[in-house]
Amino acid sequence: MAGIREDYIERMIKQLVSALAAIAKAGRGQKTDEALELVRQTSLSLFGMEYRTLITFDAASVAELLGTPEKILALVRLLSAEADLLEQRGDMEGVSHRLGHALALSRHAQAKKATPEGEALLQAVSDRLSAL
Repeated sequence: MAGIREDYIERMIKQLVSALAAIAKAGRGQKTDEALELVRQTSLSLFGMEYRTLITFDAASVAELLGTPEKILALVRLLSAEADLLEQRGDMEGVSHRLGHALALSRHAQAKKATPEGEALLQAVSDRLSAL
């Protein structure tokens, strides 16, 4: 059973890395609308849920819906990528919302299972939010 979970997590991470690379490439090419659409598509693909739902509900509810720390941290990475795109557009209110949600989700992921990656991600999001 542990092997199946590890395979699933490995596939999810590969898919996330690929999606984040495509999002970053579109963002660097000033194709923010395309990049934002990739964020939405990635949410559906990874979580089977609309991105809008995941950013609208409170962090505790979203963490419960996603279930595993790995899925929660994957969403944190998507939120951070979207925050980068919104920052390019000058939407600092959107950036603040996404990073605040990412920070709250990171805390829920850590409560479920403390990992060095989660700790580092939590600190990075917290630092970024403080800089706003």
